[in-house]
Amino acid sequence: MADRTDTFYAADAIHGYGAQILVGDGASPETFQAVAQIRRITFGDMSTAVIDKTHLRSPAAHREKLMGLRDSGPFSIEGIYDPNDESISNTGGGSGSFVSGGLLAMWIARSEHNFVLRLNDGSPATELPFRGSVSKFQPGEVGADDLITFTAEITPLQDFSSDLP
Repeated sequence: MADRTDTFYAADAIHGYGAQILVGDGASPETFQAVAQIRRITFGDMSTAVIDKTHLRSPAAHREKLMGLRDSGPFSIEGIYDPNDESISNTGGGSGSFVSGGLLAMWIARSEHNFVLRLNDGSPATELPFRGSVSKFQPGEVGADDLITFTAEITPLQDFSSDLP
């Protein structure tokens, strides 16, 4: 990439339409299937602990800090709740990744899976693979004039930063 200091350039962007969250079936070779009816995917936060190493004689009466361990927060997804869809339900069905149940069943079982966040930014599409577990599943509000949605969180179980583009 060229140095862009003091230059004017056109912005480049990726549209979210067409993105998918895929779940691996654990077989060899592994195949992936998409969770149905996803409306939003939010990346988990990437944070680093800050350790306070201040003491009573710290220079200039200023706190001293040391960077600690990095962590990867959960990916959050929101979708349209369909308790009969194999990728969302407890009962599952079909074949492949959701034969034994969808996100709800994965949350109940506390099972580990390979996931892929696939963007729709060209061919080949940008993919972010990670190992994770469904750490939250919540059907949304039931109201008179709106869809019932669900939210789920998928927590990465190990560092995936080397797989970031």
